[in-house]
Amino acid sequence: MDSAEQQGDESIVWENPDTPANVDDYVFVKGKRMVRPYFFEFICHVKKRWAGKTIVDLFSGEFRQRPREYYIQAVQRGRLRVGGMRVTPLYVVRDSDKISHFVHRHEPPVLAEPVTVLEKTADVITVIKPASVPVHPCGQYRKNTVVGILEAEHKTGQLFPIHRLDRLVSGLLILARNAKTADEFRQEIEGGRVHKQYVAKVKGVFPAHEVALHAAVTYDAREGISTCRVETTTEKDNKGKEACTKFQRLSTDGLHSIVRCEPVTGRTHQIRVHLQHLGHPIANDYLYLQVHPPKRTLEETTADTAARKARSVSNDLSKDNDSGVNITACRKIHITEDTHTPLYSEASSGHARKKTDRQLENQGVGGGTQSVVSCLTDLVSDCHSVEHTSTPDDLAESNCEEGKIKTTEIHPEAVMESDPPKSSSQPFVLDHLCTHCPSLGPSGYKQDDEGLWLHCVRYASASWSYECPLPSWAL
Repeated sequence: MDSAEQQGDESIVWENPDTPANVDDYVFVKGKRMVRPYFFEFICHVKKRWAGKTIVDLFSGEFRQRPREYYIQAVQRGRLRVGGMRVTPLYVVRDSDKISHFVHRHEPPVLAEPVTVLEKTADVITVIKPASVPVHPCGQYRKNTVVGILEAEHKTGQLFPIHRLDRLVSGLLILARNAKTADEFRQEIEGGRVHKQYVAKVKGVFPAHEVALHAAVTYDAREGISTCRVETTTEKDNKGKEACTKFQRLSTDGLHSIVRCEPVTGRTHQIRVHLQHLGHPIANDYLYLQVHPPKRTLEETTADTAARKARSVSNDLSKDNDSGVNITACRKIHITEDTHTPLYSEASSGHARKKTDRQLENQGVGGGTQSVVSCLTDLVSDCHSVEHTSTPDDLAESNCEEGKIKTTEIHPEAVMESDPPKSSSQPFVLDHLCTHCPSLGPSGYKQDDEGLWLHCVRYASASWSYECPLPSWAL
C-alpha cells in the first residue's frame, strides 16, 4: 500500500460493536428500512480447528460471502490484521490469535414498520416488534434490529431482551434496562411461572374446542428447522425435547382460522411445528407449509428464505431479478478515489466479476474514480436487461442517460416512497474494496421479506402483565 492509499484507509472512522446507532444511519426505500453502509471492525479469535491455515485460506473457506481474491486484497491493504499488526497472505494463524477484519458493512433491509414503544419505565421498556426485524445484533444485522433502532430513536442505552421472538414474528417484546431486572424476569420464565400468549392465522378450519398438543420437538440447528412427534410411554425419542402448546380457535372464515396459541414450554419453532403437526400450519409459513423443505445448507441462506424461494419457484411466481443489482443503486453515492485496487461487483449472473485498472484501460477508460464509474455503467446495463417493476418515469429519474452516471446529484431519498421524520439526505461512500457496493443492501439479497402471521400478544406472571394490540390480519 503506498502512502496515499494508506492515508485513505487510516482516515476512515471504523465503527465497532459498542458504536451506537443514530437516526441518520437509516434510509427508507419502497417500504423497507435500510442502513447506510458503514465502515466496521469485526473481531474474532481463532478457533482450534482453524489453527494451521493461512489467513486467506481460513477466511475464504469459512466466510464464503466474498471471493478469495477479496481476502488477498484485504490482507495486502491492511483490512485483515492479526493482533493489530499487518501480515502477509501466507500468514499461518495460531490458536487464539485475535483477527480484526475491517469491512464496509451492508446490512439486509427490514420492513419499514416502526418499533412502537408501549411502556417505558426506569427498569423496563415494552415495544411492538415489527415482523422481519431481529431483536438484537446477529449475523448480518446490527443497526437494523429492535435494540439498534431503539438506541437510534430513543437513546435507550444498553438493553436486555428478557425473551426472544424469531425475526419473522411480530408482537410484544419486553426489554430490561439493567442486568438485575433482566435476571429477575429470566428466573420467572425459566421457572415456568410466566404465561405466554400468541395469535396465529392458520390454514383451514381449526377445531372449535381447545386443543392441547403434547409432542416432543427436535430442532436441527444446521438446517434451521424443527420436527415433532407424539411419544408413547414405551417409545421415547432421546433427541426430542418435551413440548406442550394449547390452542383455541377465535374465529374462522372457512379458509383460514385465527387461533390463540399458549406455549407451555419454549422450544425453537414450537408453535409453528405444532400447528403443522395438527394439519393447520400458519398460512404464510413457507418453511412449515412444505412437507420436504429445501436444505438451507445447500442454498447457503436461512431456512425461511430457502423455503420461501423454493415455494416461489414451484408456483412459478418468481420473476424478479435475482442478481442483486439494484437500479436505484446508481442514484445515491459519493465515490472514494482509488487507482490501484480492483473493484469487485456482482453481475447479473450472480458470479463475482473483477475489473482491474488494466482491463479498464484496455476498454479506453482511465483509473481511479472513472474506473468506478465505468463499472457502475456496466451495472446499469445489467439493470436494463432484467425484469423490474420500475415505471418509465422511475427510469427517467435514475440519472442513467446514454450510459453515463451522475453520481453526486441523487441522494437515497430520491427513491423513497416518503421522507420519514429526521431522515438524513447525506449520500453514503462507495468503498474501493467492497464486494457489495454500489447496492445499499448486501449484493444478491432478495428484498421480499414477509412477516409471519404469528404475533406475540401477552406475557404475564403473578406479579406483572404486559400486552400489546392485535395485528390487522387477526381483527
